[in-house]
Order: sequence, then C-alpha cells, then structure tokens
Amino acid sequence: MPPKRIRCSFNECKLAAQRISGDCAFCNGHYCSNHRLLEDHKCQNLEDVSSAAEDPNTEPQWWLVGLSECKKEAFEQNAMQLNKERTQVIKGV
Repeated sequence: MPPKRIRCSFNECKLAAQRISGDCAFCNGHYCSNHRLLEDHKCQNLEDVSSAAEDPNTEPQWWLVGLSECKKEAFEQNAMQLNKERTQVIKGV
C-alpha cells in the first residue's frame, strides 16, 4: 500500500502539500502551492513590521542621517548622465 499523501495544513484545504517548497520552517506546517507562502497561510510566527509605528521623539538612526541628500545627489547625477547620453535628432537638409 502506498504511503498516505500529506495534506495541506491550512484550515480546510484538501490539496496535497508540496514536498520541499511547502514545508514552513517557522511553524513546521506542510502546505500546498496555494498556501506555501508565510502570508498565504497566515503563519503565526510571521512578524508584522508594517504596523510598527516609529516614535517621533526618538533620534533617527545614524545610517539614515543624510540619506535624503544622498538620494537627491544620486538622482541628479543620474539625470545629468542621461542628458549627456541623450540622442540628438538631426533633421536632414
């Protein structure tokens, strides 16, 4: 008799679990292709970082200081380089 297939650990899903990519290392569940991602099977060990609000009274991290100026400089340098490389249209005589 062949071994019984492992079913998806998500609520009432009856699909077969994927062998390697369906195993969740965080909750040790076995999931089908529809529920294999952490967000799809609502993994209990998934940390929600999107709702973490920053305290406005805290100082910014040292690596974020000057980041906007750096981005602005890089944007301006890239724009200048693109303008230098722009193809000029020459009208025929």
